[in-house]
Amino acid sequence: MDTLLVIRQNYSNFTPVEKKIADYIFEVEEQILGKSAQEVAKDLGTSTAALVRFSRKLGYAGFSQLKQKLSASYAFHADDKKYYEEVSDAETPRSLKNKLKVRINHMVETTNDALADEAVEKAVAMIKNKDLLFVFGIGASAIVAQDIFQKFSRIGKKVFFLQDTHLFVSALAVHQNDALFMAVSMKGETKEVIDIAKLAQEMTIPLIVISGREDSTLAKLADCLLHSVSGEDYKMRTAATMSLMAQLYVVDVLFYMYVSKHFAQSYQKLQQTKDIIKKLEQ
Repeated sequence: MDTLLVIRQNYSNFTPVEKKIADYIFEVEEQILGKSAQEVAKDLGTSTAALVRFSRKLGYAGFSQLKQKLSASYAFHADDKKYYEEVSDAETPRSLKNKLKVRINHMVETTNDALADEAVEKAVAMIKNKDLLFVFGIGASAIVAQDIFQKFSRIGKKVFFLQDTHLFVSALAVHQNDALFMAVSMKGETKEVIDIAKLAQEMTIPLIVISGREDSTLAKLADCLLHSVSGEDYKMRTAATMSLMAQLYVVDVLFYMYVSKHFAQSYQKLQQTKDIIKKLEQ
């Protein structure tokens, strides 16, 4: 078990004191290994008992065992730490492949931890219970909305995907009794998406949200939140690579869960679409 990764994944659930300890661990890095519990407590202005409680919360017997596990984590990440960084001006194909491999693995781990099983099950039931699925996103999130459209259309679900907001809400209003709205926004603060979500709420249309921020404006409107986490927080991103992959990963989990729950019907529709595409290619 990667202790550093466990701390990152659980950070949002820590108390203020626990977050202070976690921040200290990431700030001083290997230096903590040479410090006693008393020295660390003094640096933090807290007690040794708080360090023990923090260690036990992570599943360790005490602070000494926590340091032992941290030592293994630091050694494990010694060679790939640079791969968590964004693109530099001295990349090679090999360095980029390694960097993306590490970052994608990290994204999958963090999203798996954040994405609640109950939320996936609920979203599957919501999609099954409505005849029409309306999906919308802006920018990179529009790619995710389009992925939802193509995946669920292939198994016979009627999916409405359109970038024109006026036409979109018009169709939503006409079909409000049969509609389910799925909104995609990584930060959950995109104005157009929030505006449509609020209109859907006024029309009592159920709302599924795919977002990386549980406390965002959009997430707070959701009847069901599918939490996607990129695992990264760069001040300036070269591209929305990991956040986009996190959203697409969530869509894959949702889609395969739906197919699994409705296997015979979904498989039949997938075979039909496969056969008709073959005829088109002849």
